[in-house]
Amino acid sequence: MLSAQESWSYSSETWLDSNYRQRLKKIANKYTRGTGISWEDAVQNAHLKIFQGLQSGKFREGGLEEFYRWAATVARCAIIDFVRQENLRKCQSLDCNIPGTDIALLDTITDEFNILEATERADLILKAIEKIYQLDQQYPRQNYLKLWQGKIDGKTQTQLAGELRVSQSEISKRWQELLGRIADSLGLIKVEDFKGKLQENRQQKREYNRSTKQW
Repeated sequence: MLSAQESWSYSSETWLDSNYRQRLKKIANKYTRGTGISWEDAVQNAHLKIFQGLQSGKFREGGLEEFYRWAATVARCAIIDFVRQENLRKCQSLDCNIPGTDIALLDTITDEFNILEATERADLILKAIEKIYQLDQQYPRQNYLKLWQGKIDGKTQTQLAGELRVSQSEISKRWQELLGRIADSLGLIKVEDFKGKLQENRQQKREYNRSTKQW
């Protein structure tokens, strides 16, 4: 375990190295972009976590090169956690109304699955938000977090499709997948049941389109 003097020396080194500062800034910009959260605050929090890690003996041995690798990993995790906590603290939650409507985003889940009675509302909101972040990391190509934030910002499916460079139908599909996976993770409905419901709806839509064309 490093001494207090060594911890301070290593911590100071991180700010003296311009390449490391630029790397930290790049990480912070990546995870705060579009969130309204200051990247400077994220960097400051990351540096605090690095210093705390040094003091608690998380970095035990190695030279500056090893230290920078360790510090970059700590900083990345700290910044991700900081952004997540700030988003939870702010009123950007599933309890907010979708702009332009009087419908809470949470109700798009509860209305479809009728599970308001299944859990306490506040607990459900927090768990759902946590799950969105987890799903975004688990399925990065689906852009679940951007999709959710776009809904919060009142963006249409057409706007989201343009931003994510996919079709409008793909946006609709991903939104339904997101709702289903959130509900499944909270034990409100099984993904298999949800997929069955989606397939049934798609079949009904195809039959309706065929009958309309025939008419």
